[in-house]
Amino acid sequence: MRVCLINPPRIQPKVWGKPSVYQPMDLAYVAAVLEKQHKVQVIDVPNEGWDNLEEIDGAKYRQGLKNEEIIARIKSFAPDAVVITVPFSGWSSAAFDVAATVKKVDKDIAIALIGLHPSARPAECLKQPSVDFVVIGEPEETVLELAGVLEQGKKSELKKVKGIGFVENGETIITASRPFIQDLDSLPFPARHLLPMKQFFEAAKKIPISGNLRKPSVRMLTSRGCPYGCIFCSNRIVMGRQWRARSAENVVAEIEHIIATYDIRQIDFLDDNIAFDRKRLETICDLIVEKDLNIEWCTPNGVRADSLDSELLAKMRKAGCVSILIAPESGVQRVVDQIIKKRQDLRKVEEVIIAARKLGIKVGCFFIIGMIGETKDDIKATIKYAYKLRKLGADRFYFSYATPLYGTELYKQAKQGGFLKSTFSDEVLSEVKPLIETPEFTCDDLLMLSAEANLVNTTFTRSKLAKAIRDPKRAIKILFERKKS
Repeated sequence: MRVCLINPPRIQPKVWGKPSVYQPMDLAYVAAVLEKQHKVQVIDVPNEGWDNLEEIDGAKYRQGLKNEEIIARIKSFAPDAVVITVPFSGWSSAAFDVAATVKKVDKDIAIALIGLHPSARPAECLKQPSVDFVVIGEPEETVLELAGVLEQGKKSELKKVKGIGFVENGETIITASRPFIQDLDSLPFPARHLLPMKQFFEAAKKIPISGNLRKPSVRMLTSRGCPYGCIFCSNRIVMGRQWRARSAENVVAEIEHIIATYDIRQIDFLDDNIAFDRKRLETICDLIVEKDLNIEWCTPNGVRADSLDSELLAKMRKAGCVSILIAPESGVQRVVDQIIKKRQDLRKVEEVIIAARKLGIKVGCFFIIGMIGETKDDIKATIKYAYKLRKLGADRFYFSYATPLYGTELYKQAKQGGFLKSTFSDEVLSEVKPLIETPEFTCDDLLMLSAEANLVNTTFTRSKLAKAIRDPKRAIKILFERKKS
C-alpha cells in the first residue's frame, strides 16, 4: 500500500514573527513503523516551503508549500491513503484544507488525521467531508493496523481496529481505546531520512527554533506520558498518564545514529518528564560522556524542578546540557497547588535555578496567567516572583495565557462555568489572545498584565515599567514588539 504522511502548512499570527521550523516527530515515528510493510512518502509542507510566507487577511502568515505543489506531489506519488498530523487545535483548519486538497486529486484516497486535535475532538473532525478516519491516542500501531485493513479492503474489520473513529451509514463509530505502547524500545528510530533534513538545517539557521538552535540539531523523544495533574495539560490526551520510557542504551544508540548520519551537534529532548526516573537519566548522561559524543542538549518542554538537584544537574552539564526550562507556572504556592494542581514546591524552583547557574546551565521559566480562580493580585505576585528568579539567575521568562485546550480539565472548567470568551473557536486558539474571563479579571486586564509580565525579559526599571503599562494600547504594543524581537 502507498501511504503519504503530511505535515500541514503552518498558520500563525503575524505578531509572532516568522514561523519557526520544526521536525514533525509524530510523522517520523509513524513513517518508521509503516515503511517496514508499505511504501511511504512524507510531505513536510512547512519545512519544504519554509521560505514561502503568504499573508492571510493581513493578520496571519501561512508558511509552506502552495496547494498546487501539494497536488503535484500527491499526483506523482499516487497514494492509497494519506495521514495528516494535527498536533494543535489552532492549526486544524490548515489540516482540513489539506484534506480537501487531496480529495480533489482523488476522492477515493482514504484520509486519516492523527494528533492532539483528532484525539480530543474525534466526532467533530469526522464532520469534515474530506476526513475518513481519526486516530485517537498514540498513532504508530493504530495507523499500521488501519493501513493493513484498508489494503485488504476489509471494511467489515474496521470496528476491530482499536483507537480509531469513522462514519458508517451516517453513524459516527468510535472504536475501543488502544492500550499504550509499553515497550518503547520496540519502536524503530524516527524515519528522519524521509524528512527534508537539509532544508530543515538551512531554515533553522535563518529562523532558529526558540532563537537558540544554530548548530545542526534534531528533536528527540525518550519517554512518553505524564502522571501529574496539571489542569491545562493536553499531552496526556495522546500519550496518557502512565510514564513510559526508552532504555538509556536505546536513547544513546539513537544519538550515535543521528551524529553519524547528520553530524548533529545539538538535541532538543521533547520529553515532559525526562528526569522522572533519575537513575535512567544518570545512565544516559554517563553513556554520553563515556562514548565522548560531544553534543549540546536542551529540554524545551520543561523539567519538573523537584526532579532535579545539584548532583544530577552536574551530571547533565558534563553530558552536554546547556539549557533547561522549568515551569513554576505561578509565583503563588496556593495557585500552583490548588488551582493548577501541579503541587510543586516553589522553594525547589529557586534552589534549582541557583544550582544550574553555578554549573553554567541556562534556565528559562514558564508561567501561566489567567487561571480560573486566580486573582489579579495573584498574577502581580507571579510577575514579582519572576523578577526574584531573574535575580537568582534565570534568564528567560515565558508567560502564556491560560488556554482551554479541548480535552483538558481547564476546558471543562471554563465551559461549565461560562468563562469561555464568546468568540472561542479552533481558530482563535492559535491567536495571541486571552480566551477566559472570570469575575476576577477581564481579557483587557490580562492583556495589560501580560505586557507587564513580558517586560521581565527587558532591562526596564520598575518605574519605567509602571509608566509603560498605564495605557492598555501601549501595553499591548510593548508585548507584541517584545515577541517580535
